[in-house]
Order: sequence, then C-alpha cells, then structure tokens
Amino acid sequence: MGQDFVRRTFDFVAALLLLLIALPAIFIFAIGVAISLRTWPFFGQTRVGRNGEHFNFIKLRTLPPTAPKYASKYDIQDIRAPWLCRVLRALHLDELPQLFLVLIGKMSLVGPRPEMPSVFAHYPEPFATDRVKVRPGCTGLWQVSADGNKMIAEHPEYDEFYVRNRTWRLDLWILFRTVKLMSPVGRGSFDSIDALPEWAWASVRTEPILDLTSGTFEPEMELAS
Repeated sequence: MGQDFVRRTFDFVAALLLLLIALPAIFIFAIGVAISLRTWPFFGQTRVGRNGEHFNFIKLRTLPPTAPKYASKYDIQDIRAPWLCRVLRALHLDELPQLFLVLIGKMSLVGPRPEMPSVFAHYPEPFATDRVKVRPGCTGLWQVSADGNKMIAEHPEYDEFYVRNRTWRLDLWILFRTVKLMSPVGRGSFDSIDALPEWAWASVRTEPILDLTSGTFEPEMELAS
C-alpha cells in the first residue's frame, strides 16, 4: 500500500470527522459574516495545487467585498473589517471551509500553502516545481512559524524543508502546533527553521527567493465580486 494512498485515506477520514465537529461553527460564523459585511460569507480564489493544477480555494470572507481579491498580506493590512471578521482571521477560523477541499482531494491537512497563480508564476526553479509535488495543505510548516505573517517567498526554507523531509511525525508535530496556534493565546508558532526539533532538521535555503520590497514584483490585482 503506497504512502500517498495511506496519507490520502488519513486526510479523508480526519477531515470528515473534523467537519462533523466544525459544521455548526462554520454555519454560525457564516451567518455572522453575512450580517457584518452584508454580502455572501464565503470567499473563493484561484490557487495552484498539486502538479500545478488550479483549483478554487475557499474561506470565510473576512474583508469587505470592495477589497482586492488577489493581494498580498501587506496590501490588506490597512483594510478595515468588523470585529468578528478580525477575530476569525486572527484565530484562523476563516480557514475551516478548506476541510471540504481535503475531502475532495484538492488539499491535504498538512502541506505547503497553496499560492496565487500570479505569485507562483514568479517563483524560480526548482522551488516552484518542488512545492507542487505534494498536495497543498490547510496548515503547514510555514503557517505555524513566526514568519507565517510574512510572504511565502520571503521564507522559502519552510516549504523546501517540508517537501524534502515530510514524515508522519513531522505532520503530527505541525498539526499539534496548529491547534496551539488557533487557541486564544496563540502560542503555537516556532521562531525559525533552526528552532525545529533535532529529529526534523536539515540544511535548506535561508534567503528570500523574491525581493518584494524592490517594486519589481506586483501581484495581479482584481476586485472581489
């Protein structure tokens, strides 16, 4: 029995169980978002998945419909949002609908964050190819690091490390960190790639692959519908 089949089976069963628990919360949050923003509470965006396949990435909406649909974290920092939306984003609860994507096989519970096509197109080789060798994840090494509030391209070492060294033990460690990070105290993140446990550590790239401050890189912008 192949590792991919075992991992896919685990993802399906775990996502199904988590959805049974999370569905009431998703329903309540969706109503709250719809009332707060006066619009459809779910947000869809094209992302790059396994083997470069594009898929529709879904979240609970946390920004007003006038916000750019394709924009970096830095671009949306100053956009005002209702308190409920801010809380959902801070605790990563807006990500819960992605469990549906795990069920249909577009995502895994753990893996690299699925990237926007306009950003992915600027990634150099072999980093671009390496990232899409595995299914993108609802959570991952970069997401639970202290650098998760930055752009993926600024810290490619996390995705490179994960793709080269992923194991069940590392996946379980990331899931445990994710649960801690989603708690109100939010103390699940680790400081840097060097802070990983000794059993997981390997030598990887530590410099950014794109200079996002030079003004030469502009992600595609589109207003949300």
